[in-house]
Amino acid sequence: MKRLPHLFAALSAAACAGSPAPATHVAPAVAAAPASSPRPSVPLRYAVGTGHYRLDTHSRVEQDAMGQTTAADVGTGMLLTVAVADTEPNLRVTITIDSLGITSSMGGPDSAQLAAARGTSVRLLASRQGTTLSMMPPDSASPVGAQVAAGLGDFLPELPAQPADSGTIWSDSSTRTTPSQGLAVTVRTTRRHTVLGWETHDGTRALHLVTTAAYTVSGSGQAQGQEMDVTGGGQRVSDAFVSADGVYLGGTFTDSSLVNASLVAMGMVVPMRSKTRSTITRLP
Repeated sequence: MKRLPHLFAALSAAACAGSPAPATHVAPAVAAAPASSPRPSVPLRYAVGTGHYRLDTHSRVEQDAMGQTTAADVGTGMLLTVAVADTEPNLRVTITIDSLGITSSMGGPDSAQLAAARGTSVRLLASRQGTTLSMMPPDSASPVGAQVAAGLGDFLPELPAQPADSGTIWSDSSTRTTPSQGLAVTVRTTRRHTVLGWETHDGTRALHLVTTAAYTVSGSGQAQGQEMDVTGGGQRVSDAFVSADGVYLGGTFTDSSLVNASLVAMGMVVPMRSKTRSTITRLP
């Protein structure tokens, strides 16, 4: 039972951050901005180029089993190189892990496993507004690197399809299936995106975007040698900034979820709760 928090951390990452499988997107519903708002002539799109980022994440994971609650704190720090290239009519995005650190109050990967994860890359096909259309599996023999990299599928925040005004709102949904420690996990997500307007972020004029999402999680398979079914869901809020030149400047997101893991052979249901906060910073 002590290893269940690590399984849930993986499930939570899959639910929050994306998957290697292409998402099936429903056409977005868009609410027009007020007529009085000045409208730029050209929609904002991501620019080609290479940037470096730091991603820091802290998760608090709790599980209830046999009348006891077990908690774990998991921290992850990554340095990433993100290269955006033109592949008309879309973009090719390559995200490479330059360094990886993981700490956990219940134990985690050793230094050799973390070192082996360096250099792991994932390659995305994305629309000009950042929607992930497909994702190739991470090119790594490192299980740690592959699992962490697989959670970077939605790294770029989604931009509005039309010229961005303050108050512009649109919504979409997706369904994606992710392999996670022997389980096939399906995540169904509905999102609502809002443009808060143009602001100054770290000295740069940037579009401020907020996305709220609700998702459900379901899956089954063998994990840690046991047949397991999982069901549950959660909520996520992201706060992101994109420069007027089409460069992602970073942001924050928070996530909370409840997943019930049913251990089939034992006839036991283990509720697992997680709260996560992440910060993405673009480096000079």
